[in-house]
Amino acid sequence: MMRWVALALAALLTAATAVAQTLPPPAVKARSTATIPLRGATIAYDAEAGLVPVASRPGHPDATAGYISYTVRGADRPVLFVFNGGPGAASAYLHMGALGPKRARVPQDPATPLPAAAAIGDNPDTLLDIADLVFLDPPGTGFSSVAADADTGFYRSVKGDADAVAQAARAWLAAHGRSGAPLYILGESYGTIRAAAMVDALREQDPALKLRGVVLLGQALNMIETSQRPGNVVTYPVALPTLAAIACYHGVRPLPCTPDGSAREASAYAEAYLAALFRGRALDPAVRAAVATRLAALTGIPREWYLAHDLRISKERFRVELLRAKGRVLGRYDARYTAPRAADAGDSVGPDAFSGVSDLYATAVIGQLAAIGVADPAAYRVLAPGGGDWRYGSGDSPFNDWPFMARLERAMAAEPALRLFVGTGLYDLTTTVGAADYLFAQSSLPPARYRNRRYPAGHVAYSDDASWAMLMRDLRAFITAGAAR
Repeated sequence: MMRWVALALAALLTAATAVAQTLPPPAVKARSTATIPLRGATIAYDAEAGLVPVASRPGHPDATAGYISYTVRGADRPVLFVFNGGPGAASAYLHMGALGPKRARVPQDPATPLPAAAAIGDNPDTLLDIADLVFLDPPGTGFSSVAADADTGFYRSVKGDADAVAQAARAWLAAHGRSGAPLYILGESYGTIRAAAMVDALREQDPALKLRGVVLLGQALNMIETSQRPGNVVTYPVALPTLAAIACYHGVRPLPCTPDGSAREASAYAEAYLAALFRGRALDPAVRAAVATRLAALTGIPREWYLAHDLRISKERFRVELLRAKGRVLGRYDARYTAPRAADAGDSVGPDAFSGVSDLYATAVIGQLAAIGVADPAAYRVLAPGGGDWRYGSGDSPFNDWPFMARLERAMAAEPALRLFVGTGLYDLTTTVGAADYLFAQSSLPPARYRNRRYPAGHVAYSDDASWAMLMRDLRAFITAGAAR
């Protein structure tokens, strides 16, 4: 029996390798060379933009995925695949905001009016000196496309989306002779779910690939906690550190504080808060009053609010209530930013105050594509057109689970060299620092296999220069430590 299993496994590995060798080559749209002064040296690199045919089933290519890559010739070093989230977003934000050889610098004061375009210059902290960088655009984003007769349900699902991006990554590796390189995957926001699923897809498609690290920025693996389903009492203690940090930042907390210290203070109270929520209406009235008083001190939301709303406030309602007296609404993606609240807005939060910053990165990538030599840079779609449902799992049962962390843990158990890095913005009201802490509190991973970092910014942590510098130092250390193994 064991001999049969071994033979079958060998056949599967051989088949996977054969598929990897017969992937259709990328269609190059543009290629150029440039140099950048970096860490005391001048580095020459090749820039390339292209498209890769991908298939919803074997032998049936019905879409393309895009890439923009930066490589150093003659160097045998890691490859870092990078993508944003959405789902339905191209990689423009990480490309121009954090990792590419050129970086768009946005105003640092959240109260400053935004310019029509960001200043763009050499990126002194790009990782190009230690890794080749490949920015991936899923089907329908960037220059990529989905055929009219394509299986759109496949590409609009966690599994299909990750499978397509894995196909593109493998095609790039094969075309550039890098299939034996150490591989790192970096995803942001929804891209963190894609990253976890892509690890499985790559291991299924080509088990010989050397996966060494996964980086999750603004992780959404435990989205059950971050989405705040009203009846899920865990979500409120998980969000509490973020609310406390934001209240301190805006000067709403009644006592002297620091944002990071406030977050840690709220984390320490989370267990008692969860116990109170668990008791519900059976909670002793005196304890209820004490909890409401403590929550008010942490978050700046009045004690009376908590008593009237079962000791809880959603992240979305917090955006409206914290600065209601000042007529301002907090940004969802970075709560340091605020927007005016219309007098007749009721409880509406309106457009997100941080959106203008994201738009600066979306504009900046067009100029970078032109510099690479792309003939039609304005055709690049930062956001995929249209909408539609996204399938996170099979079926729609209320008992469904989406165990994205569990699948990553299984992959890491099978790949002893694979490590995990999670980075979260302190002022992010979408994917919170408490959710990241809770992710690891519930995880089977030993501490030596992961890093959990927080940054003094929002969801797009690299929009803040100080936060970005911290992030890049951490990523450089994470990749170089992996190369030493």
